[in-house]
Amino acid sequence: MYPNENYVNDIKYTIQLNRVICRLLGIWPETKSSFLEHLKKISLILGCYFLLGCELIPTILYIVFVEKRTRIRLKLISSVMFTILAVLKYSSLVLSKNQVRNCLARMKDDWRNVTSTSARTSMIHKAMTARRLLILCGIFMYISGLYFRTIVPLSKGKTITNQNITIRHLPCPSYFVLFNGQISPAYEIMFFIQFFSGFIKYTITVVICSLAALFIMHTCGQLEILMTLINSLINETEEKNLDKKLAFTVEHQIKMRNFLRLVQSTLQYTSLLEVMGCTIIVCLLGHDVITGEKLALTVCTLAWYRLPNAKARALILVIATSIVPAKLKAGKFFDLSIRTFGDVSNGFTCKK
Repeated sequence: MYPNENYVNDIKYTIQLNRVICRLLGIWPETKSSFLEHLKKISLILGCYFLLGCELIPTILYIVFVEKRTRIRLKLISSVMFTILAVLKYSSLVLSKNQVRNCLARMKDDWRNVTSTSARTSMIHKAMTARRLLILCGIFMYISGLYFRTIVPLSKGKTITNQNITIRHLPCPSYFVLFNGQISPAYEIMFFIQFFSGFIKYTITVVICSLAALFIMHTCGQLEILMTLINSLINETEEKNLDKKLAFTVEHQIKMRNFLRLVQSTLQYTSLLEVMGCTIIVCLLGHDVITGEKLALTVCTLAWYRLPNAKARALILVIATSIVPAKLKAGKFFDLSIRTFGDVSNGFTCKK
């Protein structure tokens, strides 16, 4: 019999949402699985790769063979990079399934062996925080994904080119070599394929954030228990009990550090890919920001004195307007610029 009699319900509450979201991608590490369950997981994994490939390859072909405008190509490259990173992150999750299983086993062991009511309450509170973080991440990712994958392409309607060709927009611009993606039912099929491909990409991000939140908040709960154990050493008067408590405290600290190492080895590559993806997006966004600032620089360095006086006066309004270029803002709070990005980066560096 384990010290925590409610460990079954506690473990179920802690990992319930993580199990649901990971099972959508076929990467939840079951303790025991039948042949049919194993076949189902393999089918889900292959299906996810197929849907991601159905979006990635036609978009790359569109950039290479159809789209010739550099500015539009840069915007599409950001979408391609996001998909490539999603494939890499998904591969990392598939390969680290056994490590996730080991982390979950350590967590279950901690839930079984928790002794005091206050320690159990602290762990439940941390598990509740991890669930809330998962729910918030899912809400933001899926709502934004639904908007960009359905409302944006459908709101554009149909476009008629100069050659009198009607174009129906897909969530991602694509070029299909073997068939015409504008004819029904090929258009509808590809629309739904790209929709579900986006759903997979957003789910991959939610899974990574949910696992990180689950393991980190569990670690925070164990840290609080460790601090309680350390504080209790001061109040102990009997030397025999002090030795037992000291040994238990050291053992708990060693277990916690081993768990942290296991979490580090499990999430290090997915975390690296997340940072790389965000950095690439910031760099592409910075290109657009710099292009806005170049307008002001061009106007301010214009050789206006070479024009006749009447014509030079006509440029005053243009110069005055261009000195304050249009800027992208984050929630109307601060500018999205290279300067702001540098200030934020320096702020984090100083705190570290």
